[in-house]
Amino acid sequence: MQQKQQRKFLDISSSKTEQNVVDFRFAIKNAKVTSTLFSRGKRTQDFFTEDSKLYVTPKQQILLRKGMKLDQGIRKWDGLSARVVTEFVRYQPSETSLLLKHLEKRYEMFNDVTGDAARSFFGQFSTVRLWNASIVGSILFGMVMMTFVYKYLGQGASAADDASQQPAIETQATTVSAANTEGDAASFAQQVAQIQQTQSKQALQEEITEMVKGYPIEKMVPRIAEQDRTVAAFIVAIAKKESNWGLRAPVLDGQDCFNYWGYRGIRERMGTGGHTCFDNTTDAVDTVSKRITALVEEYGRNTPEEMVVWKCGSDCGVTGGQAAANKWISDVTMYFDELSVK
Repeated sequence: MQQKQQRKFLDISSSKTEQNVVDFRFAIKNAKVTSTLFSRGKRTQDFFTEDSKLYVTPKQQILLRKGMKLDQGIRKWDGLSARVVTEFVRYQPSETSLLLKHLEKRYEMFNDVTGDAARSFFGQFSTVRLWNASIVGSILFGMVMMTFVYKYLGQGASAADDASQQPAIETQATTVSAANTEGDAASFAQQVAQIQQTQSKQALQEEITEMVKGYPIEKMVPRIAEQDRTVAAFIVAIAKKESNWGLRAPVLDGQDCFNYWGYRGIRERMGTGGHTCFDNTTDAVDTVSKRITALVEEYGRNTPEEMVVWKCGSDCGVTGGQAAANKWISDVTMYFDELSVK
């Protein structure tokens, strides 16, 4: 009876007792190597890889739906080329993008400033001034041309022209006075700066109004917007932390003291909690802004971390400790950053 021949595999020796190591390089050199794909319980020897470029993979399909073009060129030495896109989709912000709205607003303000400056600059020239300027320009042009004639053609050319003409008719000389335009450039620059400053104040007032709308501090917004942007940002941010923009403010005889910043300057009229009672909203904003301006400009306290002296004074330990100081800094920073840099 013929014995069934036992199949041998490359990864085992001919017998169990032998411990020989198979040389795979020799085996592969003398054998036909094939690839087998095992997938979902099946196997096949006929398949294509992602690098074959013969089909679209799920990842590539996602990129195609986003509008990207894939590099499907063949004969690339790097198999990763199939994942490289040839063109990227440009970012298009949505209609609700805050950055887009801010850029559009700044662009509109720039157009308004440029238009106002141009109209103001050209509007200051009257018809007489423009006429005088044109006469002066004509005279200067004639002088330059005569200089070229004398230099390159000689005086004879001018004399010949005079001889060929009819006797000159004596006319009465007219004195033309040219308007002085030396200060026009400086005036224009000054007007542009004034218009830009006005536009900036208007923009700041609109931003603050939108932020504090409905709170007692809203009636102080026009006065606050007249301050430097950094000072105004501190006024709004500190008022939010100390009084919730006027909802928790000291009073005197049941009347609002307009002190929304916890200010404790000694005066004849003092409100609840030992806080200053201001005469009116203008007095309140002017007094507080003067103090904040001094801290910013003279002492360099232009960040909430440095302005914490407003809460702590010289020692944060007696006003709730460092934890309370850190909370004050965090809350003030939230609103200060929205207004300080634009």
